[in-house]
Amino acid sequence: MKRMNQSVRAAVPQVKSSATTAVLLIALAVSGCSLKDQQSPSAPSVKIRSLSAPAIEISQAQIDLGAIPADQPQVIGEVRFRNVGGKPLQIRKVTAPSPSFAGFSGDRFVPSGKTGLLKIKFDTAEIPTGDARQLVSIETNDPNRPRAAVQFTFQIKRDTTQEQVRFIQNDLSAMRKELQALRRDVDKLTAAAGAAKPAPDAKPARPTDNTVYDVNIGSSPVLGRNDAPVTIVEFADFQCPYCIREWSTLKQIMQQYPNTVRVVFKHFPLRFHTKAPPAHAAAELARLQGGADLFWKMHDMIIAQPKNLDVAHLREYAKSLNMDLARFDEVVADQNKINELLSADLAEAKKCNVRGTPTILINGSKLTNRSSAAYKARIDQILATNKG
Repeated sequence: MKRMNQSVRAAVPQVKSSATTAVLLIALAVSGCSLKDQQSPSAPSVKIRSLSAPAIEISQAQIDLGAIPADQPQVIGEVRFRNVGGKPLQIRKVTAPSPSFAGFSGDRFVPSGKTGLLKIKFDTAEIPTGDARQLVSIETNDPNRPRAAVQFTFQIKRDTTQEQVRFIQNDLSAMRKELQALRRDVDKLTAAAGAAKPAPDAKPARPTDNTVYDVNIGSSPVLGRNDAPVTIVEFADFQCPYCIREWSTLKQIMQQYPNTVRVVFKHFPLRFHTKAPPAHAAAELARLQGGADLFWKMHDMIIAQPKNLDVAHLREYAKSLNMDLARFDEVVADQNKINELLSADLAEAKKCNVRGTPTILINGSKLTNRSSAAYKARIDQILATNKG
């Protein structure tokens, strides 16, 4: 009997253990969990936003790369991101308004819940000395965020004398290209008119445009009185060194004729001046936000430092003028938006047969001799005619 009681007591904990196990198994079955579904406490937790679309999440939108040596041929910035959507994320392309942008590499397709890495490249030779800001736009198949903007900041250190020589060389190269383009245009006009080919020792005559154009001022910024009898329209390019010098002449004319002359600015960035379009877009955005007054403030900042046409400097100007920086970043990162902003002036330039910069029209007639004396003679002639 004693032996039987000991056997019963020994069996009791086994029964309790079996009952506990059964209860746990039932609880697991009811809750729908399985060992396969359990995660280790150290496994990363990813919050999936949607089961039907990809979604990009950028780890950093502002990335500082520090000091970059001048002898380093490229600046490479890394952008880390995660697909927090329910479908694979595709990186369609990466663009930037700066001519220093040299492409990108990295993960083009990222599954749901996974991370990716992009390496963005910039040519050091195309970036001025000092603090730099480079804005890039990452285009994806995320329906809620098709474009994600990332800005890199860094410093370029180099000898300023060498940089000045390089910029002078670049300007000379640009001027040679401009002259070549003008020569091609002259040759086409000569051929179309059936003109005889000049003798080898004769200089070709420069074509004169005597047309009086009806220039549509539209919403272009005006400097001076709106009722001034003399209107000077300037088609200009912020990267053109001749336009920078022309502005000093125009300021002199405005001082000499403060009540009778007004100046109208028209955008005409030349196709080989790659830094000009963002600068013109910045000036036009200033006009749209604050009218002619804000435009001329941005205009004067750009003219004062014609070598600093990179987006970083333009953004600093916009910031100092309390402009809408979100709109600024959106536009300068998209060439299509820049073209849309400048389209009216470019169409007007085509109508007025504008071939180069600066092109000056005084009351609709082109001024080929742009000396101060030539300006004064034309203006005085118009004023004398109006008096008569």
